[in-house]
Amino acid sequence: MATQDSKAFGGEQGDLFVCDIANWPVKDDIASMEIPLFSLKKNKDVEVREYRRGNKTLRVIPSTVGAATVFDKDLLIYVASQIVEGMKQGRQVSRTVQVDSYDFLVATARSDGAASFDRLVDMLRRLRGTTIETNIETGGERQLEGFAMIESYKVIETTRNKKGATRFSVTVSEWLYNGLLKYEVLTLDPGYFRLGRPIERRLYEIARKHCGDQPYWKLNIDLLAEKIGISRPRRQFRGELREVIQVDSLPEYRLALDTSTDPDSVVFYTRNSHKLAKYLMENPEKAVWFGTLEKYAKPSITDG
Repeated sequence: MATQDSKAFGGEQGDLFVCDIANWPVKDDIASMEIPLFSLKKNKDVEVREYRRGNKTLRVIPSTVGAATVFDKDLLIYVASQIVEGMKQGRQVSRTVQVDSYDFLVATARSDGAASFDRLVDMLRRLRGTTIETNIETGGERQLEGFAMIESYKVIETTRNKKGATRFSVTVSEWLYNGLLKYEVLTLDPGYFRLGRPIERRLYEIARKHCGDQPYWKLNIDLLAEKIGISRPRRQFRGELREVIQVDSLPEYRLALDTSTDPDSVVFYTRNSHKLAKYLMENPEKAVWFGTLEKYAKPSITDG
């Protein structure tokens, strides 16, 4: 039977939603883009983390298998993208989804080797075991609650097919699902999945949420560190940002540093050179300021 909310937003509630839609836009839920829910560590992380901003509070409590990572989040992005596209197509949707692991691995730019299938189970364990305690609003509701990133999972086909794939089902949290029903999502560039460093993924999410289609957006370096979930000294974080600036791998955006402020400001600006040039031409004082920033410099042919 369809729920009132899901009918109102283009979908109907079913018992199981099969993630089999091709050519889907990549969608990320807005609430998790704003806050550091996911660990940036590639090794096992069992540290309890806290985040506070205004009246928003968040605690991330890992299980013994470790906290869910920014790479584990790919599964939630994949499921969210499928659910949102399913609603747009008028399909029945559900908190419980069925995923073909081969399709997931290919869609998120992962290897489809045997080891990747084995690592999927570890991903499910971390997502199920990590507890989020928060009062951050989704779907028009605010309440303090604790929940797992996924409520449950089940491997439903252990016989490998010719591609080496298995299938599994996942029940996502009501917290995430309520936001999806209200279309509280933003579209990501598919290049997000090819970002290999955790800090790059968080920087892109923050840029996509706050900079959006603007020519640029800035904030101070300490606040950015909080949003990313980094507690390292400012000097070390600044060094990491400089590496990101020169590697220049973020889709849609570039980074720059304004070292004339105290603390430094971090500037996200569009890769659309026409849009940026038009804005700077119309705002000469900003053009002067932009010229002082520490930003990406294309290597010359004599470098190296």
